[in-house]
Amino acid sequence: MSVEGERFMKKLILIIFLLLLIIFVFLKIGSLGYNLKSYTYDSDLKKQSIILGVPKLSVMGKENDRSYSYKNIRGNKVLKKEVKNYLNTLKKIYCNDTTYYYDKDNDFTIINYSVKNNIFYNTITYDVRYGNYCFYKKAEEYSKKMGGMLSKHSMGNSISLSPDKEFKPMVRALFTDGLDEDSGKFTAELVIEYLTGKPDDWRYVLRKDLEKSSGTYEIKGDKLYYTRDKIIVSSEDIIIPKTSVFKLDDGKLILEDNYLASYVDMVVLE
Repeated sequence: MSVEGERFMKKLILIIFLLLLIIFVFLKIGSLGYNLKSYTYDSDLKKQSIILGVPKLSVMGKENDRSYSYKNIRGNKVLKKEVKNYLNTLKKIYCNDTTYYYDKDNDFTIINYSVKNNIFYNTITYDVRYGNYCFYKKAEEYSKKMGGMLSKHSMGNSISLSPDKEFKPMVRALFTDGLDEDSGKFTAELVIEYLTGKPDDWRYVLRKDLEKSSGTYEIKGDKLYYTRDKIIVSSEDIIIPKTSVFKLDDGKLILEDNYLASYVDMVVLE
C-alpha cells in the first residue's frame, strides 16, 4: 500500500472512531424520549389495557400482565429521566407511605419501577396492578373495620309490642355504604325514621321521617366520619350536622354526637 493509501486509511479509521465515539456519547447522555407500548388482556369480563412509556431503543426482556422489563444500551441517568417524564403524565396516588402512579384512562396503577445499571446495558422494569391500587387497598382496610363493604348497617328493624299489645315508639335507621371508583370516593346514604302507634289502634304504625341524606365517608383509626353532601329530608325539630362521627366497634357504628337525643338515647347501627 502506498504512503497516501496508508494516510487515507488512518484518516478513515480516525473518522470512524470519532463517529462511533460521538454516537456512544450521545446514546449515554442524549435524550430520545419514550414510546407508548400497548398490551391488552382479558380481565373480569372486560378488556384490560396496559399502556407503558418505554424509552426509545429498548428491547423487551419480559412481559406478563403484572410485570414488564426492557433492556437498553443507553445511559442510566437519561433513561431514568425519560421514565420519570412518562410517570409525570400519570396521576400520583399515595398510600402505604408510598407514591404510586395511576393511569385513569386505562385504569391501572404502576406500583413499582426501576432503571438498573448493568455492565453493558440497563434494565427498565414496571410492576403494575389493575385499577386504582390505593383505592382498593383502602377498600380492603375499610371492609375489615366495618365487617364488610357494600352492606347495610341498621337499627330497630323489627317492630315490637309491649305485653299489653301497645306499640312502643322507636327509631329506625339504615346506613348504606357504597363506593365510586371513578371519583375514588366512598359513598353512603342515611335514612332515619321515628315510628309510633296510632292512638286508637295499635295495629297501625305512624311514620315520621327524621332524616334522609347522602354523602361520603372516610375512616380514621376507629372512627367513621360521614359527611353529608345532600340532605333530602330533615325534621324541623332536630339539627342535622354536616358531619357525623361514628365509633367503630366490632362492625357496629355507634353515633358519638347524638343529634337524635330527643328521640333515642343511643344510636347503634349493626
